Amino acid sequence: MSLVKQVLPVFIGTILEWALLGVLLVQVGIYRSAFPKDPSISKALVWIILFIEILETISNTRDGVQVFGIGWGNPEVVDQVGWAFFSVPIIGSISAGIGQCYFAYRIYILSHKLYAPASILSLTMVQLGAGIWSGVEICLAKKFSNLQSTNVRATALWLGSASLCDLVIVGSTTFYLLRSRDTAFKKTNATIYRIVKISVETGLLCALVAIFDLYLFATYKGTSYHLALCIELSKVYSNSILAILNSRARISHSGPSTDYENPNISEIAFRSGTRVQIPMETNESSDDLDHTPQKQESL
Repeated sequence: MSLVKQVLPVFIGTILEWALLGVLLVQVGIYRSAFPKDPSISKALVWIILFIEILETISNTRDGVQVFGIGWGNPEVVDQVGWAFFSVPIIGSISAGIGQCYFAYRIYILSHKLYAPASILSLTMVQLGAGIWSGVEICLAKKFSNLQSTNVRATALWLGSASLCDLVIVGSTTFYLLRSRDTAFKKTNATIYRIVKISVETGLLCALVAIFDLYLFATYKGTSYHLALCIELSKVYSNSILAILNSRARISHSGPSTDYENPNISEIAFRSGTRVQIPMETNESSDDLDHTPQKQESL
């Protein structure tokens, strides 16, 4: 395999990882501003996720510096595992496990039944154990070129169980949320539908990324193609969790007003009662604004 084909997936994965970290930071900022009264367990979950993802990004960036900087052009350096044994399968499975446990808890609150949550937790334990197993085998292999002969079962079990768990989460969340509809309250139903939509979208996204990663790993043996997705897999889970937490927010735009308030204001309204106003610049002509100073002076 050429050097370009070996390092290009790593480069793509590293760039996407930083991009998703930026998205995660924005979502954490929105969560802090929007839901200051959330339970402590939810706040702790968010900070733990952020810490894990920053740790993983630092680890992967260290390997990126080795590949694209210090050891550029040296096949031996490119073939070294580095810290990838820890940052990709171990942290990835931990991050996925946190998200899956969170969803299992939400489903239990909705259903008050243990069948679906127990199934999710069982699959979570399988993917977590397989992720750690994969990390140990990667560490022992020391070189990426040795992985296909030693790491197939562990990686396949890790990605396969994670995908199956995501699909169970999507199905269970959709079923119980739709069943909890109350036809007497249209606003409540609209909120439920919005949560269902974001839950299905994020769950399917996590499942599709894991399945396609598994496909690349199994189909293109002896290559590093699957790393283009595997590197940022944990951030897909983390952003999905924050997206669902923040789905309680809604963005509204105030229309023209006859008062002396700025009519070009958008605001984000949150269930907790917090409102964040965002000034919106417009290209109004000076003629349209000539009357404003006069009215302000008369006050």
